[in-house]
Amino acid sequence: MESSAASFLDPFFDRARDDPGRPAVVDNGLVFTYGTFAAWVLEVAAAVEPRTAEPQPPVGVVVHRSARDVAAILGVLAAGRAYVPLEAHHPEARLEAILRRVGCREAVATAETGWQPSVGQVIRPRWAPTAAASATPAGPPRPEDPAYVLFTSGSTGEPKGVVVPHRAPAAVVPPLRTLYGIGEGEFVLHFHGAGGDTSLEEILPTLTTGATLVIDDGAREGFARVVEEQQLSVVVLPTGFWDGVTGDLLRQDARLPASLRTVVIGGEAVRADMLERWRRLPGTKDVRLLNTYGSTETALVTHAVQLAGPGAPTLPETDGDLPIGRPLPHVGQRIDETGELYVSGPGLALGYHESPEATAARFIERDGVRWYRTGDLVGEAADGVLVFKGRSDHQVKIRGYRVDLLDVEALIGRCEGVSSVAAAKVDRAGHSSLAAFFVPLPDAEPGEVAAGIRDRLTRTAPPHLVPSLILPVDTLERTHTGKVDRNATRDRHLGTMAAAR
Repeated sequence: MESSAASFLDPFFDRARDDPGRPAVVDNGLVFTYGTFAAWVLEVAAAVEPRTAEPQPPVGVVVHRSARDVAAILGVLAAGRAYVPLEAHHPEARLEAILRRVGCREAVATAETGWQPSVGQVIRPRWAPTAAASATPAGPPRPEDPAYVLFTSGSTGEPKGVVVPHRAPAAVVPPLRTLYGIGEGEFVLHFHGAGGDTSLEEILPTLTTGATLVIDDGAREGFARVVEEQQLSVVVLPTGFWDGVTGDLLRQDARLPASLRTVVIGGEAVRADMLERWRRLPGTKDVRLLNTYGSTETALVTHAVQLAGPGAPTLPETDGDLPIGRPLPHVGQRIDETGELYVSGPGLALGYHESPEATAARFIERDGVRWYRTGDLVGEAADGVLVFKGRSDHQVKIRGYRVDLLDVEALIGRCEGVSSVAAAKVDRAGHSSLAAFFVPLPDAEPGEVAAGIRDRLTRTAPPHLVPSLILPVDTLERTHTGKVDRNATRDRHLGTMAAAR
């Protein structure tokens, strides 16, 4: 079977040619073989506008966490084009804003929804087993051609589009296959939605190895049951979710399913008490637990460390956060005098879409090497492993998503009746959430303002930017220099609420 795949997709098409009957994706019980799935990918690749010598806007892909999402994404990549995910559960206003921002002319509809992208062409594949047998290859893309554009939280109330080139997944996927140890014939969970790049950590190493990607909508509510039923061997989970599953199984006096061999976590810091709970859970002794670190701007994973399981190293003594790891083979690192981590290598993004100032602030050249300023403060242990120490800016992680508190404050500050606002991260029982504290204008009714804020954010912002708590307050706490102290504001008002109960 011919393909227009970039080099990192070649092994996938090789599998489809050599063993077309092998299961590629299981979507809630429906099995799609490598042969069928490759035909889907090529159908999408043939349907999008051909790659040209000049830069083209990305192709929108409406995603729902399904096998068709995966095929659509791979199809756009195989055509040498870039995709921008459009998460169907996000507000339509935000999706339309993304389409306008990147100038999309075409979008792939993977399922029927109430919202239809406002673009020139909406591509609706037939999803037939032989739909693209005669697809004409476009040839591999240039390494610097964009592969995807993902929108992350910015500091101005407007999302930033991170533009990642084709060279990035080509460089990252081989070391991830080695790191995760995914073997031919194994079953790997597709847990993360295709709107983020963590989903590519699951998709690309799996389908370029000859393993099977498993989508099961019951995984969030019945994780252990799904692992057992699907005989999953590798899972990639948000740190908070992993810790919650550990606690649930301990309370149920249950053990981890025997099929599980590798658990990969990331997105938030891992505390020593989390690891201790994991070690108490029956069945974890022979399971590799990997902690990974990376950002959208550096393509998937840059650092990793094994925390537990066969061959795990001795970890630095700490009562707080555990190590984030060492750089993978394709990654360069440096730590400046303030402790901020810089990352280099072929995985770096091209920058932020049409935002030269933001790009120049984060992507810096030193001695002929291009570096990304992560904003993360780290320490280096004697054995070279890095430990997270905090942030140099106002970014936090909420349920694995990167959130800039200034972004949340800018969104709320535009709402009617708001005088001033402070947003903060709240950690309770191992789960992270957002809280927003606002001072209403003198003539505003606080309850109505709070309801208006929630309504506007629900209609215009993704779920991870909508605070769980929106609270009117008389004043915001400030530092001795007069700046708003977000953590002190949070501690004062949440402490007052707790005392009143």
